[in-house]
Amino acid sequence: MMTTSPLSDRVRILLVHGMAGKPAEPVWFDLWRQALVANLLMEAGRFGSRVRDDPALLMSAYWADAIPDHLPDPPESVRRMRRSMEEVIAVRRKHGAHMHTPGEGWTRERVRRFGRDVIDAMRATISMGPETFGQHRWELERYHTDSTIADRIRRPLEDRLRECWDAGQRVIVLSHSLGAAVAYDTLWRFSHRTEPEFQAYRRGTVDLLVTMGAPLADRTIQGVMLSGRCLAERDAPTKSRRRRAWMTNVRRWENYSALGDFVCHGLDMKTEFFDGMLRDLPHLRPADLRDYRELFNPYREPDGTPNPHKVFGYLVQPKLASRLCRLLQEIDAG
Repeated sequence: MMTTSPLSDRVRILLVHGMAGKPAEPVWFDLWRQALVANLLMEAGRFGSRVRDDPALLMSAYWADAIPDHLPDPPESVRRMRRSMEEVIAVRRKHGAHMHTPGEGWTRERVRRFGRDVIDAMRATISMGPETFGQHRWELERYHTDSTIADRIRRPLEDRLRECWDAGQRVIVLSHSLGAAVAYDTLWRFSHRTEPEFQAYRRGTVDLLVTMGAPLADRTIQGVMLSGRCLAERDAPTKSRRRRAWMTNVRRWENYSALGDFVCHGLDMKTEFFDGMLRDLPHLRPADLRDYRELFNPYREPDGTPNPHKVFGYLVQPKLASRLCRLLQEIDAG
């Protein structure tokens, strides 16, 4: 009888969280995995079950423990979070592929389906956005000013990338919130730094980078990233100087932002990144850089408050599931 080899023999999906309180690594990983696998099962059925039954496919790039004063979320908070996550999965199951209808803009049909929830989310964002985003910015400032902590934050993703490339495996990276800045800086180092531990992997590539709820297009955030000095020269007169701004080892980049997400609301990825990358990196085509905006993130905190920035509402996006399944099937067939 012919057997099908695990997808993890060919490809790995690396998970990178953002800068905020987190459960301990095994619990955090289980929560992300549960939400993502449920989404893929709804999208792809039997093929999705291959993801579910392949424990090595998803890999953790957990770095919260790099922060000296980090304490894992207590068990009761995790239980409440899990219930909220399960409710998000139920919303995805209810609406199916129409949780976000094709195209951007809030059509009459989308308002009819999600309008009240979106209004609640926008109200919550107005009240919680500035204070919460200020906390995120402080955490990234710490990442910027303390090189020892910054190296420890990037190391899990760096190590996972080296492991995959050494094994000849293809790579997908899913990152959330300010974890997208960690992912960008890590891939930027492999693209440009001349130290042997980076230069030796210059040919390593990432098939797909997904950034979710990411503030990368915010100039203040860029200013405290490791790559910030080079990003500031993205419009330099010479291509060689401009090219240093970009990570050059990503074949496709998809950015996901939800309506009302205070971390990425109103940010323009096309102007800040995609136009310049298309100009300076000949291997990229317009279809390789996509910015999916105004997604519906159904997550609600345990007290019922909408939080359109929460990662679980991104991990169940139909667009994400369809893209991952297509890519995994292409890799499996190749």
